[in-house]
Amino acid sequence: MNIFSSVDGKITTAPDRNVAEWTAAGIDGEAHDIANRLYDELDCDGLISGSETLMVFGEHWIELKQGLYEPQKSKAYIVFDGRGRINWQQTEGLLVVTKENVSNEYIQQLVAKGITYIKAGKGRNIDLELALRKLYDLGFKKLGLSGGGGINGAFLRQGLIDEISLVIAPLAVGGRKTPGVFDCEELQSLDDVAELELLHTKPVGKGSVWVHYKVK
Repeated sequence: MNIFSSVDGKITTAPDRNVAEWTAAGIDGEAHDIANRLYDELDCDGLISGSETLMVFGEHWIELKQGLYEPQKSKAYIVFDGRGRINWQQTEGLLVVTKENVSNEYIQQLVAKGITYIKAGKGRNIDLELALRKLYDLGFKKLGLSGGGGINGAFLRQGLIDEISLVIAPLAVGGRKTPGVFDCEELQSLDDVAELELLHTKPVGKGSVWVHYKVK
């Protein structure tokens, strides 16, 4: 996982808000751009995002005066859209992961628009482990998980995150319902806490800090 957040672990200003507004306002300490550059430094050959994040970005679009760094080593932008909710407009470099029992209309959309897709699981949610095996078979060896909090939390709870790379922006946001780095069900036991081993830390950008952990 490689993302940026506030010092209190928030990844947006409030629910249904695009985090790019921090960047547009010049208050993110360059954390957004630095996180994008780290995908290349960490040798990520594909970037994973949840559909919820893209839907929020679509509803709350932020125009940036200066473009962000675009990772060069990534071969695809991989979106997990299990419920088939997105009407795709931009399709270049896109790979969609969905469920086997998603609607025929959604599959027809993907086919009509020439979008590469894989199916993984028939349950309530995408079978993440199966999806990762299929992505591996397609040639992806080191994927960068980029959020939002829901998909981050799902990967965390299933033990599918090997490393956590977090750029902490010089912001404190707060909020009881504001999305965080990991949004998932509550733990029932301390035994299930993900223990981390610190690999690297350094000041970056304008007041931001990069922390890099291995998940034990």
